[in-house]
Amino acid sequence: MVSFRKKTTLIAISLILAAGLSFLQYRYFKNMAESDGKIQVVIAASDIEAGEAVGGRLGLKTIPRSAYVGEMYLLGEKVEGFAKVDIGSGSYLLKNMLSEGRVPVVKDGMRRVTISVNLTSSLAGKIRPGEVVDIGWVPKERGKDAAGKVIAEKVQIYDVVNKMGEDTVKKGEKKNQYEKDMFIPAAVTLIVTPDQAVVIKDYESKGSLFLMGY
Repeated sequence: MVSFRKKTTLIAISLILAAGLSFLQYRYFKNMAESDGKIQVVIAASDIEAGEAVGGRLGLKTIPRSAYVGEMYLLGEKVEGFAKVDIGSGSYLLKNMLSEGRVPVVKDGMRRVTISVNLTSSLAGKIRPGEVVDIGWVPKERGKDAAGKVIAEKVQIYDVVNKMGEDTVKKGEKKNQYEKDMFIPAAVTLIVTPDQAVVIKDYESKGSLFLMGY
């Protein structure tokens, strides 16, 4: 008889504990759902290729606040710049995907070619990757059949390095007054067609090249 009462008591206690636990779980998840409000984040409204401007190609998506990560753009945040990578339609737009300046992209059929420059032939060194320039040429020897000319137009800059082969933009941002020569351009890599690359290097051997900015 005593054993039966003990079993009954244990069963009752177990049922009470189970009910209490279920209630606590219910309250916990209910509170989580209530506190986890919705927010709107920026997404790509269409495919955006690397190097393209993102302006006018954006949309919004509503997500739970708990799904938000710090690299996302929220509704109301200013979103502008150029895509560093290909961004598919509907993808979340993350801050590390964008660049303030133009991003150089070597597309199919294009090549990279490097030319020598100095401070004056590189627009006083005020050039950055992604910018577009024209390339001018002047001959080594002046003559009636030798005149300067523009040999390539709207060519994108891929990279700019100093005499040590280091990125001049990064060096310039450090602004080390004792290393001023380290962020003076010595070579510029351009994105061109194969035919343009041959023409550019041929003219470089016959005279001096210089960059013309827009």
